[in-house]
Amino acid sequence: MSRFIFLFTMVLMLVMIGCDSNDAKVFAKKGRNLQIVYEQPVLVKKLLFSSGASTALIEVDDPSTRIAAIKFTIVNQQINILKLRIDTDSVFIGNGEKGIRIPALSPTENATSYDSAEGIEKFSPVLWGEFEVEIGYQASGWIFFEVPTGLDLTTIWWRAADEIIGRF
Repeated sequence: MSRFIFLFTMVLMLVMIGCDSNDAKVFAKKGRNLQIVYEQPVLVKKLLFSSGASTALIEVDDPSTRIAAIKFTIVNQQINILKLRIDTDSVFIGNGEKGIRIPALSPTENATSYDSAEGIEKFSPVLWGEFEVEIGYQASGWIFFEVPTGLDLTTIWWRAADEIIGRF
């Protein structure tokens, strides 16, 4: 019996070591109605995203800002049909200690059509607009923010169908 426990422990340790190859830090926060899972922001000067069959480009004009791209997953574990509206008033990022909140960047208003994808990082799908998530399902995608260079991003404020404050 002790050999079995030892062997099981060793196999479990190997599996855990093998699964730890993801460099992205993932965070989760549960609210009353939903759970959000989000990753550490990716900071870029410009990015591509897909909207249907077309590809669009977002880039910063101000050299003192960057685009923070954050991948979110919204999990519905409680409500039959969760109605969500993701827009500039529903998700914020910033520094909670300094009281700085930056609204989400509308990809539809700030993008230009783009054909080539050479050397530019692509973030798809985009989590934006109005949609429904049935109980037991989830929706995933990227949300973008234009943030000042050098700002220590520590906090997410989520206001879509729930009030959640998350930390990095």
